[in-house]
Amino acid sequence: MRFRYLLVYSGLILSSLAAAALSGCASYEVNTKQGGVPGYYIRSEMQQSDRALDSARAAGKDKMCPAQYQAAEAAHDNAYNVFRACHTEEGAALARQATAMANAPCSVAMNPKAETVAMQPAPAETAAQPKAAPATAAAVAAEPAKNKYCVTLNIQYDIGRAEIRPEYRDEVNKVGAFMKKYPSTTAVIQGYTDEVGSDQLNLKLSQERAEYVVAALENDYGIDPSRLTAQGFGKSHPVADNVNDTGRQENRRIDAVIDCAFDVTAFMPPPDTLCMTLNAHFDTGSAEIRSEDYASIDKVGEYMRVYPTTTAVIQGHTDSTGSGQYNMKLSQARAESIVNYLVQHYGIEPSRLTAQGLGATHNIAYNNTPEGREKNRRINAIIDCAV
Repeated sequence: MRFRYLLVYSGLILSSLAAAALSGCASYEVNTKQGGVPGYYIRSEMQQSDRALDSARAAGKDKMCPAQYQAAEAAHDNAYNVFRACHTEEGAALARQATAMANAPCSVAMNPKAETVAMQPAPAETAAQPKAAPATAAAVAAEPAKNKYCVTLNIQYDIGRAEIRPEYRDEVNKVGAFMKKYPSTTAVIQGYTDEVGSDQLNLKLSQERAEYVVAALENDYGIDPSRLTAQGFGKSHPVADNVNDTGRQENRRIDAVIDCAFDVTAFMPPPDTLCMTLNAHFDTGSAEIRSEDYASIDKVGEYMRVYPTTTAVIQGHTDSTGSGQYNMKLSQARAESIVNYLVQHYGIEPSRLTAQGLGATHNIAYNNTPEGREKNRRINAIIDCAV
């Protein structure tokens, strides 16, 4: 009897805790992807506007009051456009307006702003004050619109670290080159983590990641600090499921939200550079190159032979199996095997190549699964292009 009482009591406690946990995520729900927004979760306001528009269509409002329905549909689409541009709160607010417009009966104007304007009495006209001429299209166009453009930087972070690995400098270049070309722009650099670890640790780590990108933009591109803001969000707002290494890697990311004082369509990414990154993987405890990786290594060899002014650092990595000393030695051997291959098969001068073993100090996946360990047994070829 006592055991049954304890079981029921424990169930009540767990139910209360679950309810409390869900209440903290009340503004988010599982993403149906109807609005084309990536990620496992999405703000509930966005999908509420989806459902409201679907209900309005099912009720025949698109036939009974087509102008009002189209206004609600346009408001819904605009809300998603703003939300996809990383302007989360503004997008959610616009989605609430779209929901209200879709839910309004056909006898009431669906656009609350238009209704308010219509109710205001027109000012009295006098002979001494003739009506002002309407603004011309040119005058309206002369006022630049503020837009936000969100670009996710494809920077893969080592677990628990905030430093930008050299092979991802081209990702920072997407923002740096653009902001240098357009000096009126500002940017908020947003850092995120996966869900492993405490909230406090992840919030601090995401802030550090954002600050590293800001520092790179200041130091490498001369962007004035007043134009940059670093903001850490921890493990909130995941863009992928955290159940596997691939999803967790996607969540360890940087978003750069650029505030543009011109049409957002004017954003053009800088041209691709000639630099490339090699990823080769190894069997456990082995420094022997696998045959399936020859093609990737050949690309590096061919590139360095075509551009003889380039140099490269070949970085070897291991998983966490074995001692630190053993892994350092193994990773060095892996890097040297790539260097020897490039020298022997492509005639690359040894002075242009540096082998560097980093052991298990820079993991890109968790070592508690075979798949994660295989990702960590890898080679990165960082090519310095002087062309």
